[in-house]
Amino acid sequence: MAGTVSTAGGNIVLTVPGPIAGGTTFTPPAVTINVTAGAAGTPITSKYAGTSYASPGMTMTTKVAIVGNVATACYPNPSPTLTTTSVV
Repeated sequence: MAGTVSTAGGNIVLTVPGPIAGGTTFTPPAVTINVTAGAAGTPITSKYAGTSYASPGMTMTTKVAIVGNVATACYPNPSPTLTTTSVV
């Protein structure tokens, strides 16, 4: 399933259209990100975004047969570091 990538507030946002069938395992599409290095000695670190339910790292809408659409949000706690690159 293809997605779209955009930026918002310094974050990279991956949007994947649905629906995703219930009971299935879903892996988001791979995203390649090219960054520009800053000053020497400054690390470039990538993490999952989100610090609370008010500022989530992942949101989705779930269709529940009896209720209708239900918004869901989650965030990593703690946020794992995905990569760190040192600028030399």
